[in-house]
Amino acid sequence: MSPGDYSPARWRRLVTIRDRLERFLDRRGYQTVSTPVLESTDLFLRKSGGELAARMYSFVDPSGRRVSLRPEFTSSVVQGIVDRRLKGPMPQRWQYCGPVFRYEGEADGGSEFQQLGAELVGAGSAQADAEVLAFAVQGLAALGVKGHRLRIGHIGVVNAMLDGLGLSERARVFVLGSFDELRSGPRGLDGVRARALDMGLLPSEGNRRITQLARRMEPEDAEDMVEGFLGQGIDGETGQRTPEEIFKRYLKKLREAGVPEIVEKSLRFSQELVALSGPSARVLPKLRKLLGSYGLDAGLLAPVDQLLAALAPYDLKGVPVVLDLGTAPGIAYYTGVVFAIEHPRVKSAPWLGGGGRYDGLVHALGGKRDVPALGFAYAVDRISDVLPAGFGAEEADGAQRVLVVPQETGIEQAVALAERLRAQGIPAELELAGRSDAEAAKLAQQRGIQTVMRVGADGGVAEKNV
Repeated sequence: MSPGDYSPARWRRLVTIRDRLERFLDRRGYQTVSTPVLESTDLFLRKSGGELAARMYSFVDPSGRRVSLRPEFTSSVVQGIVDRRLKGPMPQRWQYCGPVFRYEGEADGGSEFQQLGAELVGAGSAQADAEVLAFAVQGLAALGVKGHRLRIGHIGVVNAMLDGLGLSERARVFVLGSFDELRSGPRGLDGVRARALDMGLLPSEGNRRITQLARRMEPEDAEDMVEGFLGQGIDGETGQRTPEEIFKRYLKKLREAGVPEIVEKSLRFSQELVALSGPSARVLPKLRKLLGSYGLDAGLLAPVDQLLAALAPYDLKGVPVVLDLGTAPGIAYYTGVVFAIEHPRVKSAPWLGGGGRYDGLVHALGGKRDVPALGFAYAVDRISDVLPAGFGAEEADGAQRVLVVPQETGIEQAVALAERLRAQGIPAELELAGRSDAEAAKLAQQRGIQTVMRVGADGGVAEKNV
């Protein structure tokens, strides 16, 4: 069954998950809000930096406006705060639930998924981070999920490390986006180097000597050299840039591409960084040693220490915590802690939920300033897949269900009986196709109905359990 296709039994299961998680979050101060299914495409692109563009279902509405089915909720919630449709003193706590629409590839075969999540806006402390992480873990444990684990990273700390190595912003974004590839060892590192070369972050052999010369020369002499290489055949303006602007841009690229030592050093550092994951007591000493070997201040890890200290008072119900600074999802908008909740039984997409801190999103969506904020979202369909087969059965309606079958001209009496049963809280379904006794019994079994009542024109009732 594809995501978005729900049998009655599966839908009841999802509703039970939703109701329990909503109660769990409500008891912790998170109020429920509803957001539009259809929003301006730009709203989601401003949040994701374009990362979602190829996965969104977008079209032009009759007014000519480009709109999209929502691929996530956070943008809409934050936009509601910016527009003051969601009001209240800070910090604000909101929760939401409903379908989201994303293209996940033909292999997954689906585009509609149930998502439930929470946002904490206006709190920037480690205690706020700890609250969101703890509730995300505890909510699943309260449902009865077992075997999941919490994987914690920190984009802010990793960015500070790469800045400390002297990496340019463009190169830093590239390196962060290559973390998954760097996990695969030497072959991954070679692949990342090749892409860095294509992007001009590393100089080719042909440009290496020019780069070294340009770096040693005075700016005016370097410009003369570059002009000598490139100036022939360029007259007047090229596109919207003059030859002088082209020369200066090229020289700037040489000098930035340049620093190949810094790019190489950062790639080696990142490959060692992403290899470190596990319990914090084991990983933190190794991280401090790694920082020292690259001349970086161990104080860069202070936000991680503060987060772990703030998380300590919470009962995580025995859920293992993995510290992994190579966890770097959604680098376009996350600014601090990031996390994923994984489960070994979900093979194709090993997470049940996740999220992180996004302190720049309020400003990006039209707010006057940056506002600290973070949140998480559960993949409700995947949660359903890891819960026991009988989950939620105890919450099903315990009353005996009845199929009321009119006999020949007894339809009025059958309707009256069905209405009396419903008024007493007994689920009653009226058979309308003129089935025989055997056919009615078969229908009842197919519908999970326990009792068949055949009603005659005189109001007499023949009752049979099936």
